[in-house]
Amino acid sequence: MIKEAIFASLCLIIIFPALAEHYTMELGSKSNPKAHLFSYDQKFRESTQLHNYDLNMSASKEFTDATRLSTRMYLRANKNWTDLVINADFIGIGRLGYLILDPETGDIKEEMSRINHMFVGNFSIDEHLLVVRDHMNEAGFLGPV
Repeated sequence: MIKEAIFASLCLIIIFPALAEHYTMELGSKSNPKAHLFSYDQKFRESTQLHNYDLNMSASKEFTDATRLSTRMYLRANKNWTDLVINADFIGIGRLGYLILDPETGDIKEEMSRINHMFVGNFSIDEHLLVVRDHMNEAGFLGPV
C-alpha cells in the first residue's frame, strides 16, 4: 500500500511537470520594471557618556530615532583638562548635555555649569567643549587671551 502511494505520487510528478513554475526575483532600480524594490524602516541610535572624575565634570551625547546619522567625536582628557568636539549630521532626536561641578568639592549643589541641548528634526551640529582646571590660563595652557 505504501509502495502504491509513492508510485502514484511519482506518476503525478512525471505526468504533470508543468504545474511547478520556476520564478526568479529580480532586484534592481526603479528603471527596471521587473525588479522588486524593498521598502523598510530603520532607525539608528548612538550614545556616549564621559566622566572626568578629577575635574568633576560629565558630558553625554545621545541620538535616537535617527533615519540619517553621521557623527564624529574627538576626545582628549586628563586630570587637568578635557577637550571634546562633537560633529553630527542627523535626522531624528539628538541630546547633548554637560555638567561641571566645583572641582574641589564635587557637590551637586555647587554646580558651575549645566548645559542641555535637545534637537528634533534635521540638524548639523559642531560642538566644542574645553574644560580646564582653575588657574590653567595663568600656566599658559590656553595661550594669550
